Amino acid sequence: MNKIKVFVIDDSPIYREVMKNIIESDPDLEYVGFAANGAVAVKKLDLLNPDIITLDIEMPEMNGIDTLRYIMKNNPKPVIMVSSFTRDGADITLQALEIGAVDYIQKPEYNELEYNLNFLRSVLIEKIKAFANFKFHKNKFKNITEEDGFPVVGGLPSFDIPKIRNKPIDAICIGSSTGGTVALTEIIPKLRKDIGVPVFVVQHMPKMYTKSFAARLNSLSELEIVEGANNDFVISNKVYIAPGGHQMRVVGGKIIVDDCEPGNVHKPSVDVLFRSVRTEYRERVLAVILTGMGSDGAAGIAEIKDAGGFTVAQDEESCVVFGMPGSAIKTGKVDRIMPLNKIANFINDIAEYLKGY
Repeated sequence: MNKIKVFVIDDSPIYREVMKNIIESDPDLEYVGFAANGAVAVKKLDLLNPDIITLDIEMPEMNGIDTLRYIMKNNPKPVIMVSSFTRDGADITLQALEIGAVDYIQKPEYNELEYNLNFLRSVLIEKIKAFANFKFHKNKFKNITEEDGFPVVGGLPSFDIPKIRNKPIDAICIGSSTGGTVALTEIIPKLRKDIGVPVFVVQHMPKMYTKSFAARLNSLSELEIVEGANNDFVISNKVYIAPGGHQMRVVGGKIIVDDCEPGNVHKPSVDVLFRSVRTEYRERVLAVILTGMGSDGAAGIAEIKDAGGFTVAQDEESCVVFGMPGSAIKTGKVDRIMPLNKIANFINDIAEYLKGY
């Protein structure tokens, strides 16, 4: 088996050495070199032909964003951004994901580097292996003939399309992770401003990033998009983004932000949100699970389906990572598998159709 060739672009000698040591610690990875800035990197890339690149954002001569644009235009490769833990770093990281970066990791501060080294190692290796064989497609989203997507029976797609439902929808909840910022940017701005229900979203992101992401979506949308805050009253035609580093639930018509599951690896967690929405709204829920690594949301979406809700999963071809939708589909509790470019219209149509019930 060929090793995964990794190229590091970073102006910090300390972080270059850290990244080199992490990459060389795994027998499946090969460190093929580095560049201290984008101007040097673009001269080396054709020669080294790496499988995947880690790319710092703040560099002299040619910064991370300009370097990423060059890579995406001339020879697209999977790029993992290495972002500082700042508001500016969050804003630029979101821009990079829209340009074509597959994911990002946070760069610990120097004084926290030793403490966070094991975490950085596990996250970096996992993401390198997940995206090393990522393929870029000119036709980003699959087109299928079925208007409502593939129905699902027993965890497998079915061509026997049943009636959608005849129960009202009082809430929409969406969960996503890797690739989700781009997927949500494809969905949320297309939702009708009079959709008539609140929308609750968990996107796996750290602190500061969710606030920047909510602001970004708000600038693109007719709906009001906010980062959820503790004790906010739930209002229709408003989108609540779960804040990074905390859990978000819906209880008694209010947003609750806390750490109700301190041992949960995901903060925020899709399962935590979905279970609270199930308790709050019972069968009057439309739940959507989007691209993401792992299985967060599978248990929550199954519980929503068991309570009588309606469930949708993004299809494999339009996902960056099919882990979360795939895990949800395997539960046998998903009503529709849909390509990303059809989900917004489906949400709009089902919300409008059920206003009469």
